[in-house]
Amino acid sequence: MERAMAQKIRAQLIGATGYGGLGILELLIGHPNFEISALVARDDAGKRIDEVYPHLAGRCDLPVQAPDSIQVGADCDVVIFATPDRVSQPYAADLVARGVRFIDYSGDFRFANVEDYARYADRHPSISDTSHKTPDLLGKAVYGVTELNVEGVAKAAIVGNPGCFAVGIVLGMAPLYRDGLIEDGVVIVDGLTGSSGAGKKPAPLQHFSHLNDNVVPYRVLNHQHTVEAEFTLGRLGKAKGATVDFIPHLLGTTRGILNTMHTTLTKSVSRDALLGQYREFFAGHPFVRVLDTPPTLKGTLGSNYIDISVFTSPDNRRAVVMTSIDNLMKGQSGSAMQNLNVMFGLPQNAGLDRGPLYP
Repeated sequence: MERAMAQKIRAQLIGATGYGGLGILELLIGHPNFEISALVARDDAGKRIDEVYPHLAGRCDLPVQAPDSIQVGADCDVVIFATPDRVSQPYAADLVARGVRFIDYSGDFRFANVEDYARYADRHPSISDTSHKTPDLLGKAVYGVTELNVEGVAKAAIVGNPGCFAVGIVLGMAPLYRDGLIEDGVVIVDGLTGSSGAGKKPAPLQHFSHLNDNVVPYRVLNHQHTVEAEFTLGRLGKAKGATVDFIPHLLGTTRGILNTMHTTLTKSVSRDALLGQYREFFAGHPFVRVLDTPPTLKGTLGSNYIDISVFTSPDNRRAVVMTSIDNLMKGQSGSAMQNLNVMFGLPQNAGLDRGPLYP
């Protein structure tokens, strides 16, 4: 249920100086119903946020506080963890006990049980321990692909924000899996992403001289976001499991994800019928646009939209689904803001009603 808030919702932002933290900060600054109670980060602690990011001059001058100088969850209604994996777990039990809701950008709370989490953690290149510190809380968490679970997100104490690649894969393929139209449950995905998806920390793979004028495949058939996509799609409606063969590619561009997904259908279905099916599935969801033409990276740049289109082979037995998102918006902070709106009974597009940037 949507409602108007008499008082602003106070949000504490952990990990405020990374790209993910910056993205949600920019949205919170302009949101009519939220205010920021504190900015917390290890990097740049002690500086004003507009010193870290000068483009925020005149918009936000809050200080960045060190994690050991502030109580996580104090003086706020919600905590946003714009942080890497394993950061939120030590705080989770205390926050839930005190009735403070939180949303987590990482994979810590995307999974319903320890077995699912362990499969993800085993795939993640920066996680060495596949155990979960608060396994009893996984059942209280909701996976935050908003369009698939508005009611669950609205009631959740914990929301696990989805991975950037997973957003485009899950929403792009959900109608077909729900209706049992994927032969053997297999989809092959070629994903193209901008360099900002790797975060703010410099790394050789993102070095300008390497990435400029280049396309770099990486983590071929071994990307961690495949795990949540397979669990989510394989448990929808008439689906009998999902196998996502995913090949991500890093582009010499800053923002955006374009997924091209190839699958064989269980029966012949025309393109017009599939487009109609997609439009019916996503009716009433303000950020999903089903297009007649192929989506492009610039078609969603800077916005929370996901553009989707579907094409079929001459015999209508093979389908190609294409999706485009801004990886830092619908793939991260935009989805987080959409989930926060739902958690607090606000319209999904509150603070997000802005179109793509073009050219």
